[in-house]
Amino acid sequence: MSIRFASILVLLLLLIAACDRPPAGDASSGPAPESDGSGDPVNEDVEVVVAWEDVVSGDGRWRVAWRPVGGPLPVSEPCMIDLRITDADGQPLVGRVEVVFDAEMPHHGHGMNVEPRVTREGDDWLVEGILLHMPGRWEASVDVELDGEIERAQWTLDIER
Repeated sequence: MSIRFASILVLLLLLIAACDRPPAGDASSGPAPESDGSGDPVNEDVEVVVAWEDVVSGDGRWRVAWRPVGGPLPVSEPCMIDLRITDADGQPLVGRVEVVFDAEMPHHGHGMNVEPRVTREGDDWLVEGILLHMPGRWEASVDVELDGEIERAQWTLDIER
């Protein structure tokens, strides 16, 4: 291997490694935690509440409101979302309701590597074990089955590193 080729190869490897890190002082690294004067950061365990977003199912039978639990949805970390599903008039669903959550990346031709668990909590549902394993555009869907009819609500998630 020539010295010139080896130098180019090392330079390329360094450039590739640098692409995964934000530059020093980049705003995406977030602000430093506030201090209470003792040098210890404060508000480390404060839960960030994200607003509900509404989606209407394909034929308009269901309204699905959703929000991430604990802050914006992360990349490559297990997370949860709350669901609030009502009929078109805003009434809670009564009876045996089955709810399935899924997410896929249509531009990549794959979905999640795990199957999240959906549990009902009163009039709401909790989706646990969501793992969006890479940044990019994900298409999230909720299938609602009631009285033998299934209808899907779908929305886009832009997951950033």
